[in-house]
Amino acid sequence: MNGTLWALVLYLAGMVAIGLWAARRSGRNLGEFYLGGRRMRDFVVALSAVVSGRSAWLMMGVVGLTFVYGVRIAWFIPGYVTMELFMFLYAGRRLRRFTGRYGNVTFIDYLATRFGDRRGVLRVVAVVIVIIFFTAYVGAQLKAGQIMFNDLLGWESVLKGIVLVAAVVGAYTILGGFRAVSLTDVVQALFMILGLVVLPIVGFAVAGGPVTAWSTLQEAVSAPGSVFELIGFGSLAGVVSGLGIGLASPGNPHIVVRYMSIDRPERLRMAALVGTVWNVLLGWGAVFTGLAARALYDPAVIGDAQNRAFLHMSTELFPPFAAGLLMAALLAAIMSTADSQLLVISSSITRDLRQGVFGRGRAMRDTVAVTWGRVSVGAVVVAAALLSWVSAGAAKGGVFSTVFSYVLLAWSGLGASFGPPLLASLYWRRVTWGGALASLISGTAGCILWVASGLKARTDINEILPAFALSTLLLVVVSLLTRPPAEADEFLGAMAPTGQGDRTSGGA
Repeated sequence: MNGTLWALVLYLAGMVAIGLWAARRSGRNLGEFYLGGRRMRDFVVALSAVVSGRSAWLMMGVVGLTFVYGVRIAWFIPGYVTMELFMFLYAGRRLRRFTGRYGNVTFIDYLATRFGDRRGVLRVVAVVIVIIFFTAYVGAQLKAGQIMFNDLLGWESVLKGIVLVAAVVGAYTILGGFRAVSLTDVVQALFMILGLVVLPIVGFAVAGGPVTAWSTLQEAVSAPGSVFELIGFGSLAGVVSGLGIGLASPGNPHIVVRYMSIDRPERLRMAALVGTVWNVLLGWGAVFTGLAARALYDPAVIGDAQNRAFLHMSTELFPPFAAGLLMAALLAAIMSTADSQLLVISSSITRDLRQGVFGRGRAMRDTVAVTWGRVSVGAVVVAAALLSWVSAGAAKGGVFSTVFSYVLLAWSGLGASFGPPLLASLYWRRVTWGGALASLISGTAGCILWVASGLKARTDINEILPAFALSTLLLVVVSLLTRPPAEADEFLGAMAPTGQGDRTSGGA
């Protein structure tokens, strides 16, 4: 076994070990399994929220796109950094207070309570949306893992890499639940920083230093037919689309539940500082890694550069064991997102469907509920692996031809569907059940239709912008035409600080 593989084996074994350790407490009830008992500390919440949202699209996608197109890709960074800072400082604190006081365990649980979803229709629609987009999202992470293992180990079978990543992520998520996922996220955040700080520094040094690298990059800009930009903004549509990526952050449940899990709402201020610093370092680290790769390699040298620039650079510049650690950083990006999404789908099936819709009025023992949760995680892992396997043969240029485009559709669909109703529910007393339902449906439909119709390709506008606008418009119009919950004022009052720390239990 070579050094690269040894490094990966040790890393994967460490992740499973954390799952085994966390399993001691995760089986008590659904509050423990899905929210860590609402006792997570600020540092853990900060890193977990950040890395669960960055995934393989950052270390594969942004690095590869920067390699091909240059610094115009950096417009993605201020968009999501700013929105997630707002969520940490303001919206997340209001959400934590409410969910703690009403005992909400899941993101959909919160929406159902806030909008008075007595018949369970909103829950069912929300669960369907989660299953559609998150299964695709997890599939994207498995696809990234498959690409990495196939390149690294020379595997010809697409299925081997997918199964390996799915098995490890599924194992520690099933064992340890939210606590294991959050603790592994902290370790994974450290690996990701290691990769995205060390790799560009070494890359620029090998390229001859910053001055020589800059000269090489300028030559890339002036090459005939080049689409690479070193100093430039790209098209106006591209700038707006990049910044607009941040609109999706409030609608991605695997990020939002982190705010719900912190032990005290006021600790989200410190989490905001840590999370923002980490977000900036990771984002710009990916951009500089892409630039360093372009200073070293001609695009013709790296086949499928939008997916493989990070992989190529790591294995070319470092000895086997060190390259293995960098591959572990890529695996960290993959697994830190996949595990969080598995928990969200599992919680949607167990808490929101099994208990919230079909089990109303019938109590479920805590141990039985957790067993349901673990079985549903396993089922979703299998479904995502199958989707990733099927989509691995997608034609070049198709919707799922790159990890970045694969993730962007799921990220945007969730953001356009859930983002407007979540933000409105936290600040607008007039928002209604009907408005939320219209927003969920229109956000999903708008996102899928924008891509399927070819409008995205023709306009260079990412699907999040039109879908989010449509979702928000219908939310407002339908809400103004319908009646808000009778408890609207009480609900908004439950989001205000009490001055007593707001510490609440994590029971189911």
